[in-house]
Formats: sequence, C-alpha cells, structure tokens
Amino acid sequence: MTPSLQELITRYDKPGPRYTGYPMPPAWNDNLDESVLLEAIDTVSEHDDYLSVYVHLPFCKRRCSYCGCNVVISPQYDPVENFLKSLDKEADLWSKRLIKPRKIIQMHWGGGTPNYLNASDLSRVFRSVTSRFEILPNAEVSIEIDPTFLTVDQLPVLRDLGFNRVSFGVQDMDLEVQELITRGQTPDQTITAIEQAQSLGFKGINIDLVYGLPGQTPSSFKITIQKMIELNPSRLAIYGFAYLPSLLPFQKSIPLEKLPQPSERLNLLLMASSMLEQAGYIAVGMDHFSSPSDDLTTALNSGKLGRNFMGYAPQVGEHMVSMGPSAISNIGNVYHQNHKNLNQWTQAINEGHFAMSKGIKCTPDDLLRRWVIHTLMTEFRLVWANFENKWKMDGKTYFRNEIESLTAEIEYGTVLITNERIEITDIGKRFIRNLVMPFDRYLTNIPKSKFSQTV
Repeated sequence: MTPSLQELITRYDKPGPRYTGYPMPPAWNDNLDESVLLEAIDTVSEHDDYLSVYVHLPFCKRRCSYCGCNVVISPQYDPVENFLKSLDKEADLWSKRLIKPRKIIQMHWGGGTPNYLNASDLSRVFRSVTSRFEILPNAEVSIEIDPTFLTVDQLPVLRDLGFNRVSFGVQDMDLEVQELITRGQTPDQTITAIEQAQSLGFKGINIDLVYGLPGQTPSSFKITIQKMIELNPSRLAIYGFAYLPSLLPFQKSIPLEKLPQPSERLNLLLMASSMLEQAGYIAVGMDHFSSPSDDLTTALNSGKLGRNFMGYAPQVGEHMVSMGPSAISNIGNVYHQNHKNLNQWTQAINEGHFAMSKGIKCTPDDLLRRWVIHTLMTEFRLVWANFENKWKMDGKTYFRNEIESLTAEIEYGTVLITNERIEITDIGKRFIRNLVMPFDRYLTNIPKSKFSQTV
C-alpha cells in the first residue's frame, strides 16, 4: 500500500543537513590549528589541480527576515574600502601559499549582496582574484544579484569582466510575502533585472526561489512559478525556507501563524516541481531545475554533476579556495571556515594568517562517506561496483549497518535496494537529505537545532 503524503511527512519532517559537504560544519573542530591547513596546502601544492573559488561579499543595506546568510548590515558604504584591502591580502595569501599557479574551473560570488558593491569595486575584486588565478575559458563564473539594489551599470560591467552567469534572488513575486520577509522587492524590479541580463547575452540566468515563506499559498506561489517560466531562465533553484529562530533571532519577527504547515510546504514544492517539469525543465539534484540545453543538464546526463559548498554545479575543482568572512575552503582532506565576524576576519588576514574559525581534517572514513552521500545526492543511485572500482573495497560489507538502516525506508516507497545498488525513487528525491543520513556518523552527536527541517 502506498503511504499517504501525511505519512511521508510524519516520517521525514525532521532537522537535517543539506550535505553541501561532509562532515558538515557543526561537526568541525572550533580549535583546529592553522598548521593543519598549511600542511594540506603544501601536500597539494605540486599538483596541477583546478580550483573552485568562492568570494563572500557580506554587505547588505537591510536585513531580510528569511535569510540565514552571514551578512553585515550597513546602509552606509564606508566599511567597503577596508574590506576590499583585506580581501586583496587574502587572495595574495592563497596565491603565495599554493606556490604553483592554479586555474579556476568554477567561481561564484555570494553574500550578503554582492551588488552592494558599486561597478568600480566589483571590477576591483575581480582583478584581485584573477591577477592571482587564471580563469579557464570554459569556467562557470557566476554572481548573486539582488534586483532591489541593481544599478543600470553593474550588469554590463560584470559581463565585460567575464561573468557568464547571474543568479537573481527572487524568493517570491507576491508583494505580501515580500513584505513579511522584509525584502520589499517588486515584480518590476525582478523583471527589469532579468530582461537586462538577457539583453546583455549572459550564457546563464539563474532564479532563486524559496518555498515555505510566510504568507505563501498555492495560488500565490503558482503565479510566481508561472511568471518565472514565462521569463525563461536557464536554471531555477527552489530552496526550503530554513526557519531557525534559536540560531537566527531576527526570524522571531516572522508571525508563526503566517508560516505554511509541513504538508503545505511539501505541496508547494511538489506543485512547483510539476509545473517546471511540464514546462520542459529537468530536475537536477534535490532543489535545482535546468533547461535541456543548460550545462547542468549536460553534466547530469553524463554522470559528471558536481556538488560542493556552492551547491550543484556542472564542474567543480579538486580544491575549493574561498575568501571573505564565513567562507568555507576545502583543500585536500581539510575543510576550514573563516571567521564569521568581519573584524575577526580582518584582523587575522591583516596579520598574515588564514582567518580560521573552525575546521576538520577528514579521515579516510569521512572521504568514503562523502563520496557515497554526494553520489546519492547527484545521481540518486549508488552502484556498488562503481564504489569498488574507486575505493578498492567492498562497500556493501563496509556499510552493511547503514544499508540495513536504509532498508526500513523501502516500505515508504522512497528507496529501492538490491544486491547491486541503492536507487532513490521519484518521491524519494524529495526526501534525499533524510535518505543519506544513515551514512552520517556524526549526526547523532550534533544538536538538532543546528539544522533546518527537511520538509
């Protein structure tokens, strides 16, 4: 008998990681010594590896109540100059320590609001990075844009610099929802920004939407999805709203009675997914949709879809170099996260150190589990012969307890397990975070309050 939607929600609606990496930051060491990172850098320094580069530009003019990003609210532009000087020093620190010149296969700028920076300073940051690291001709170079504060000169400058993809934060087109999340973005601002990017010939235009926001209804969200389809972006991401008032106190301003219930949240996602797939978009991973001609679809079809702390991508570097407060790097088998506090990050960089606040040196077991988790999250299947070819060991024996735990999900129709493989079903894709949790050996020791609900 097929479980009802309510039974699935009851089973799977619980806190859990998004697994952009593994282990996830709540399991990391708050006192990891910088020498561990330096050793990892020295170990990979002689390799001719491509890089993923992330730049975190933290400034925002106002606080959006739904946002969980690390931001610096500054209506005045004054702090930018000192920040840019420190960012340049951090780029130089990475460049000199890596020794051998590296090439960028993927670069993304996030925030904050990257287009808080004026056109001249956006160019300055770009030169700061590209004077140290060459961008490959086929690299994906993207930036997040808030249409609310977009000026007419910013997108042309970004296009001339070499950005080939822009990601517009839309969240929802409904004005009541915009008011409840204290964003105030109008439909005209959104449409104008997207149309300008299209006229400038950006290869890719991404739209970021959020389901589960206060005030959302099926009818209002349907209008948002329909309008997005009409605008014809190459990719859309639909993220679940992470309501974490214990970690993000400013979210307490959101009226609880305005939040959709778990069943309503899931119905919003299922409706949006159905509409996008009927319009010809391809479901990629757990929250992305791309056009048939988009690089993300090509990577999915060829089995080359990547995932790192920037999310799903058609190609990712062997290492990830990240700059700015809160930014996460992954060099070899070491993860490290910069200080979230702007002053602490600035002080460490100005003293000539990586601004490490926490990190972890992955064990061989961590690397095995990361491969399994990311394979399931990108391909929605795990073929044990592929595991054996890569790791030269019997995965079914190594993970026999995890497989046994996952077997309990078969009756819910979310997973199929044979002697040869694990296969995630179509409905199971909506609960993929839950279905990879058995492979996370750290999860039982991390407070549930660290994670958002999976539904």
